[in-house]
Amino acid sequence: MNIGSICTRRMIAVDSNSTLAQAAGLMREHHVGALIVTSQTPAGPSVSGIVTDRDLVIDVLARGLETAGIKIGDLASEKIASVPEEADMAGAMAVMQAYGVRRVLVTDAEKRVTGIVSLDDLMDASAKELASLVAVIRSGIEREVAETKGAPQPPQPMPLRVPAVGTAGWTK
Repeated sequence: MNIGSICTRRMIAVDSNSTLAQAAGLMREHHVGALIVTSQTPAGPSVSGIVTDRDLVIDVLARGLETAGIKIGDLASEKIASVPEEADMAGAMAVMQAYGVRRVLVTDAEKRVTGIVSLDDLMDASAKELASLVAVIRSGIEREVAETKGAPQPPQPMPLRVPAVGTAGWTK
């Protein structure tokens, strides 16, 4: 299963000069936990990072920083974790582990961002694959049961005999 088939294609972008409040408002309005951070370049807007709800909580609120002077671009990592659409789940997990992140951007052959994949997306896809495997096993068991319904049943085992209490031999 490739990442392009499980990634989220609906992404919300925020300009790097936006305030933390504006970014949090976008997250709430669009019900997302991550925003693509963009910066203006001579060639037009380009991706400069990603910011998550966790970044807002851990990097700003938990440290007691004054939010008014911080721009969302200040929180975005300079190293952008990404994987190509053709990558498999193991490849995406390896990138997440290498970067220490829970989300990575997904890119096409021209290195354009086409989606985002989260740890939750990977767990959901893995669960679906496991459910399919369970269905295969169950169908095999059901087939075997159906095949044996018409077959003669094996004889029932004879009850075991045990020595009588206080005797040296077996009872008959």
